[in-house]
Amino acid sequence: MGAGLIIALMGGLKLVIGKQGLAPLNQALAVCLNYGLGFVLIHLLHFTVATKQPAMTANAIAASIDEASGKTRDLHRLVELIARTIRSQIGAIFGNVVVAVPVAMLIAMGIHALSGAHYLDATTSEHLLDSVHPLSGAVIYAAIAGVCLFLSGLIAGYYDNLAAYDRIPERLLQLSWARRLLGEARLARVADYVGNNLGALTGNLLFGFMLGGVTALGLLFGLPLDIRHIAFASAHAGYAIASLNFEVAWDAVAVTALGVGLIGLANLTVSFALALMVALRARQVSFAQGRMLSRLVLQGLLTKPGAFLWPPRDAVVEKAVS
Repeated sequence: MGAGLIIALMGGLKLVIGKQGLAPLNQALAVCLNYGLGFVLIHLLHFTVATKQPAMTANAIAASIDEASGKTRDLHRLVELIARTIRSQIGAIFGNVVVAVPVAMLIAMGIHALSGAHYLDATTSEHLLDSVHPLSGAVIYAAIAGVCLFLSGLIAGYYDNLAAYDRIPERLLQLSWARRLLGEARLARVADYVGNNLGALTGNLLFGFMLGGVTALGLLFGLPLDIRHIAFASAHAGYAIASLNFEVAWDAVAVTALGVGLIGLANLTVSFALALMVALRARQVSFAQGRMLSRLVLQGLLTKPGAFLWPPRDAVVEKAVS
């Protein structure tokens, strides 16, 4: 929910940047910085962005498949891990959207009350609603965002390895000017933080640049390239509906909600599938193991779909007691 608040502000700032009439390169850079620094701020505040988790958990799932070695009992436990991952991801999406939409609406309504002018004109508002229509290509653009999510996971892993292999925290501790500026204790905390978070910070920053850069590449090469991310799509829908004085037909609202849901599904599916494929190949997991796991997951979805949406009662009680 904390990330949803910041995403609503990031989405509003992105719309402001688009109205400034900047040169294409300057506008692309401003959008990239808006996204990148916003994602870094979300990480610094320990908030959670929807769709980031699957790319990070794919390697853990692949490792569990490798350890299971085809044992049905262990693969059943792995299905439970996948169900928990899906539940937590749904929670992250719900938290982002349930805050981003009303905050966006409140910002648009506040600006209208203070200035007398709507945050967005009718043409821009209708364009934003059309951009998330299920038949507008939004799902394809969401898949492109899923590829960016996957790449940001690889980047984060690379810089985490770099911090350990090149001993970056230890090298920071050797900087005499930093020791004089920060002191021994504070420098030690900074070095420890960099060692534990360099990958996440870099991955988030470059993820923002990828989201902002895809549209710029499409403009540069004349290609129909764009991105759709569920959190920003929902925030933009909130700005658009409020700017239209909430005079939007219920069927249009339903179609918009469906489009946002499909965008989130494409974000998750593409990023998770690519990350899991790489993790499986890296661990040389056999096709038979992956096929058996897929069958068990499908069986679980058909027999106990609720387990993929909310935790079982005994887990809730155990958490409350602990």
